[in-house]
Amino acid sequence: MIDLKEVADNVFMLRIPVPINVDAVNLYLFAGEIPTLLDAGTNTPEVLEAVHAGMKKVGIKKLEQVLISHWHVDHAGAANTLAQEGARVFAGSRDYQEWTSFVQGEAFTRLNEWATREWGVPENVIPGMLKISKRLQTFTALPDQVNLLEPYQTIQAGNSLLQVIPTPGHTAGHLSFYAAKDSVLFSGDMLLPDEIPYPGIWEQEGIVVSGMPSYLESLNRIENLPSKVYLPGHGLPSDNLKARCQEIRGKLNKQMLRHSPAESVYASASSLGGEAIHPGLLFIQLHYVYGWEQLKKKVG
Repeated sequence: MIDLKEVADNVFMLRIPVPINVDAVNLYLFAGEIPTLLDAGTNTPEVLEAVHAGMKKVGIKKLEQVLISHWHVDHAGAANTLAQEGARVFAGSRDYQEWTSFVQGEAFTRLNEWATREWGVPENVIPGMLKISKRLQTFTALPDQVNLLEPYQTIQAGNSLLQVIPTPGHTAGHLSFYAAKDSVLFSGDMLLPDEIPYPGIWEQEGIVVSGMPSYLESLNRIENLPSKVYLPGHGLPSDNLKARCQEIRGKLNKQMLRHSPAESVYASASSLGGEAIHPGLLFIQLHYVYGWEQLKKKVG
């Protein structure tokens, strides 16, 4: 039985387990004039079967479009398969670049370089992280054609008009979608009820940066939206958007202040998990530590 719940007028949250280190991902089906799916899940049979079952349940015969909040495999992975079924795929231009880099394998070279130079990861440790990233690569595929979304443009999904809100931090081009009529924010992984998403790492004007400073700016951007509820990429819908933004900001500031930099980002991240730290956990903790250290530099 599929986990499907109406969360707004003609908008349905489809909660689907995925074969990565999260319990499930939330996809959103918009029934109505322009049948739409917000986020696509991993490119796996179970996800596609659940999407098709959800469509049938809400009366959608054919998807017209798929909107992508960000390029990670649990959100964009199945977009290519859905495109082959006739849906147009929409994504932000910055994340489309990152998605392309990941699918084509260029991102692995950059990860190797940044892990060594920025994080101080020993060369013998990097293959473990790369192995996990390359496994994730099998859960996604790039559509032949992707329509690019611009910040603050409006796009119709079902019977709803969604404003595209730039919310970088977790990824360089993460997007959230705001339905003003219903006062609902579809927050992707930018705002989650049970965890703080790890900040990404990317190049900006030729300089490698953490997504943590951008994430705090994104919190400021969405905090004052007149939204009654936010619908996240993971976890349950919540009506405490403003309070959650404030809570996360406070936690990040405490984490930053508690953090004492070691001789390298790797040394700090390794100490968080003990001696037998798993490469996947190490990968995440490196992102957090790098973010705390860049915040410290920014605030002086």
